[in-house]
Amino acid sequence: MSYSNEPSTVKNLWPDELKILIIDDNQDILNLIRHSLELAGFRIIRTTKPEEGLDLARREKPDLIILDIMMPRIDGIELLRRVRRHPQISKTPVIVVSARASSVDQLRMLQVGLNMDSEIDAFIGKPFNPTSLLQTVKNVLLKHRDFLLAKKHNKNIYKASAATLH
Repeated sequence: MSYSNEPSTVKNLWPDELKILIIDDNQDILNLIRHSLELAGFRIIRTTKPEEGLDLARREKPDLIILDIMMPRIDGIELLRRVRRHPQISKTPVIVVSARASSVDQLRMLQVGLNMDSEIDAFIGKPFNPTSLLQTVKNVLLKHRDFLLAKKHNKNIYKASAATLH
């Protein structure tokens, strides 16, 4: 199966829109990511506040989290650890974005990603090309397609069970 860089191909990967949570304290970067992914058919949830991002992740149970590393109060590494420790969202794929994009910083992130409580699926340095971002998102989602399909299947079973109770 091949995928072009055209946004319309993403819509056909799964029947429903996939939900992506973006957590970045820079509003301009947040809007760039949001715009790029909404055009591709993704449903976007976003915040500039790390604390709110964790609450959104728990409540909304996104299919993917895109997370900045350098943020005030709670940095992205700590937020990632909290996500990985939460049973309902611990398996959610995570893409890290960071302005610290030197080869040393990327190596550090890969080493952090080897730790189970802070595992990441991809690293993108800022500034980034929106087309590269979209391709990375598609690659990560394809890598986790079994998890996403099982999640969708379980949600449908829950909805069907709830409907029979009423």
